[in-house]
Amino acid sequence: MAVSEQLKALVGQMPDPDDRGMYTENIDKEKIEKAIATIHAGGRDNVQGLIEMLGEPGSDQDVKPHYALHNLANHTVIAKDENGRRALCEMLAEALSGNYSPYIKGFLCQTLQWFGRRESVTALGKLLTDEDLCDPAAMALVAIKDGAAEPLRAALPRAAGRCRLTILHSLAALADAGAAGAFKQALQDEDREVRLAAGAGLARLGDAGAIELLLTAAEADPGWERTQAAKHCLVLAEKLAAAGKQTDARRIYQHLRDTRRDPSEAYLREAAEKALAAA
Repeated sequence: MAVSEQLKALVGQMPDPDDRGMYTENIDKEKIEKAIATIHAGGRDNVQGLIEMLGEPGSDQDVKPHYALHNLANHTVIAKDENGRRALCEMLAEALSGNYSPYIKGFLCQTLQWFGRRESVTALGKLLTDEDLCDPAAMALVAIKDGAAEPLRAALPRAAGRCRLTILHSLAALADAGAAGAFKQALQDEDREVRLAAGAGLARLGDAGAIELLLTAAEADPGWERTQAAKHCLVLAEKLAAAGKQTDARRIYQHLRDTRRDPSEAYLREAAEKALAAA
């Protein structure tokens, strides 16, 4: 669509960046807020126009539209305009399927990360197998939380490489019980980082059924994986203890106390001993 001259003039009122690219010059708060309120009043046409005005990173065309779109999203929250916030997020979500560059779509994901809610999760989920956009889409989903686990789980079987790892980390961050089976399967993966992401996910679920799996994983050869796997065991034990499952928690602590005999792992043995004493 053609961007209106009025919108161009309003965006032109955004502050100029300094030579570092930071918005620190000619900032007139009252003028900016008035311009943003006018853009907001223009509805969908202005939102679509702002998206069309976004340029590539570092370009003169990108700075002010980028600033305006961010502040427009912020305006809907400050004004407690839930209908406006939702409509804006729906338009940004629609744009994620448009013919825009990964940079622009990444920025839209970042905006949804701050202001989006459940209305955004379906569109974000469609980006999870795109290597250029998986990370910003997943970060937005984790921030939104509500309804985010479903598209992450759905994308996991189709994801590979870094996308698969990002999805596993995101499901772990959400402590998604529905991903327990996927975590258990990934715990046997040939990729170390995938195994560790799966271990972190199982630990955060606080499921006693994962004790044996995580204790076995913690018997890896000395090194990073063994250290991280032991950490996962401690996280699981803490969650079990907090849930009143002291017997299960003690089982983990006793295992770590009895198996961490190398001087380099003394801190783990001492942590387990202290936890047992406290229990």
